[in-house]
Amino acid sequence: MEKILFINQWPSHLTKDIINTFAEKFNDIGLIAGYISESGSPLNKKVKICRIIKYNKSTVFSRVTTWILATIQIIILVNIKFRKYHLFITSNPPLSTFIPLFCRNHYSIQILDIYPDALVAGGFISQKSWINKMWRRQNKKYFAGAENVFTITSGMAKTLSPYCNSDKIKVIAQWPPTDGNGRIERSQNIFIQTHSLKNNFVVMYSGNIGLGHHVDTIVETARILKDFKNIMFVIIGEGWNKPMIERLIKEYGLKNCLLLPFQPSSMFKHSSQAADIGVVSVSKELAMLSVPIKTYNLISKEIPLLCVTEGQSELAALVSKYEIGKCFTPHQVNEISDFIISLKTNNEIITSYKKNLKNCAQNFTSRNALLYVNNFNV
Repeated sequence: MEKILFINQWPSHLTKDIINTFAEKFNDIGLIAGYISESGSPLNKKVKICRIIKYNKSTVFSRVTTWILATIQIIILVNIKFRKYHLFITSNPPLSTFIPLFCRNHYSIQILDIYPDALVAGGFISQKSWINKMWRRQNKKYFAGAENVFTITSGMAKTLSPYCNSDKIKVIAQWPPTDGNGRIERSQNIFIQTHSLKNNFVVMYSGNIGLGHHVDTIVETARILKDFKNIMFVIIGEGWNKPMIERLIKEYGLKNCLLLPFQPSSMFKHSSQAADIGVVSVSKELAMLSVPIKTYNLISKEIPLLCVTEGQSELAALVSKYEIGKCFTPHQVNEISDFIISLKTNNEIITSYKKNLKNCAQNFTSRNALLYVNNFNV
């Protein structure tokens, strides 16, 4: 049987489900990882795990440093312990594209984020910089040498076309973590009890509060609805724009806005089910590349989506196709306010969305992990 080594500095439930599915078919499975997410199913016990430095995203310097160190550690481990393994390389760390320069293994790749494109889009490096040009040249060699290329959206597949023949790319949709705890009744929800939200209609944003996440749009909407009874805006997360969000909430005197840090895993299963409306946002630069993973979590919980995006986007296409919410631009705060009020005051609309969400959820489950095995050619 083929020996397969998965490489991911921060494997999520998605990677774990894929590994577990491969473990059912292949006898020898390895994983090189830093921090392994606690969400979702546990890893199959026969997976051999080698630890590397954890990804640290607290500053730009720490991000780059941990990317570089992780890549060096991966190259050393592959050459010492896994020389006869087929490598299944994710785009985490981003410098993974350079691993084949130092290892002779056959390999396949999974693209969750496109580098250096994402760094250019975020303004971290220039389009004309030597780093971007050198990285893009290496990407072409990297993709050409891969035996399998997987990605998660059709928009990503299209963006990869400068690096790779589109016929080679296999698109497999993401899915939320398997939640063995099932539904939590509102009366039993610890998050709702802790924050006295029992009698409130909850509009929730949970995630990074960074540039391009449009969290200020949610605060502006809360400002419009601050006198509307029993609507509470809950913002959970951390990021560069959090001080600005704190300032706006204080400046506007918003009593209908609750700002919290990321919740511990023990509370997350409760907080993720506390929302009546789930807010998902994506920046203009990344709109055609990805659908935030939180989208699939909300779908699985049958929570209608309020999406903030610009122009065409993978997120808007998903929401429109399954009719599971609505999308708005960051400046449509009045329209967003009307949407929230309509869902709060009309149970028929909520019921319709929940029915569509239930049907939609069947397309985004851990069964999709089997598609990786079925489309894996070596």
